[in-house]
Amino acid sequence: MFGLKKDIHSFTDEALIQLLSTRRCNEALTEIHARYSKKVLGFFLRMTKGNREKSHDLVQDLFLRILEKHHLFDPTKRFYTWMYAIASNMVKSSFREKNHEGIEEGSKAFDFHHDFSDNRLDREVFQRLLKVAIEQLEEHHRLAFVLRYMEEMSVKEIAEIIEQPEGTVKSRIFYATKKITQALNEFIPEQAGQHFKLS
Repeated sequence: MFGLKKDIHSFTDEALIQLLSTRRCNEALTEIHARYSKKVLGFFLRMTKGNREKSHDLVQDLFLRILEKHHLFDPTKRFYTWMYAIASNMVKSSFREKNHEGIEEGSKAFDFHHDFSDNRLDREVFQRLLKVAIEQLEEHHRLAFVLRYMEEMSVKEIAEIIEQPEGTVKSRIFYATKKITQALNEFIPEQAGQHFKLS
């Protein structure tokens, strides 16, 4: 579809980054984009409270920055962590520039899986409560929570991304989890906190 050489798909992320300095730059960037554009769009949607226009702009800016800053990548590190560090810094800069709009109606940015025995109404109510609870967190607490539970990263990975000690990350996750669990407690008191664990 993209006219790529067959072997480009088998390259590791780190190998693709190295190709950004060669004649295969366009192929490498296209492959990285194919692997991660949807995932980072979801991340930006969560962090901007469902602002789709802003999130799509951030995705494009992110891949431009990867192209521009690829020479700063440490090959002993994981590309995935490095990319999210850039994305997280972009979110912080964006928050400083202006306040974001609320979550869009119908946004699936916070699709959270829970077994409601096919009770669609209960599921919709739960997801709406979760969206509101996450939206009300302060930016640094929301970032830690989203990286941990939506992006499913480890505490160690988050610490690398936000350049803070693991203890600080755990503290932020604990605070965010407590606030969100309180918000969900009336809906499912016996299960509200079982999803959010540090281990």
